[in-house]
Amino acid sequence: MNALAWIGETRITQAAQSGAFDDLPGAGRPLDLTRRDAGLDAEARLALDLLERARRPASDAAADRRERAALRLLWARALERRRQAAGEPGPGSGESPR
Repeated sequence: MNALAWIGETRITQAAQSGAFDDLPGAGRPLDLTRRDAGLDAEARLALDLLERARRPASDAAADRRERAALRLLWARALERRRQAAGEPGPGSGESPR
């Protein structure tokens, strides 16, 4: 263990012994350990949230339609960004593909 890790562990242990963690919000409830990637942009995080919801049982047909529409929009935006990065013309640009 390096010096910084040891200092960190020591401070955490001291804080736990002094009761610094006793009144935190959510105490006694299980942690949400789903991985969230802070490096993703807002659209990608939204897409991940929608995919997680898609795995759950359907509850509302209107909500399902909205989520599918949002996924289609995100997919179209991702394809457009990929085309722009590759230097290809997008739909409706009036240019013929290479």
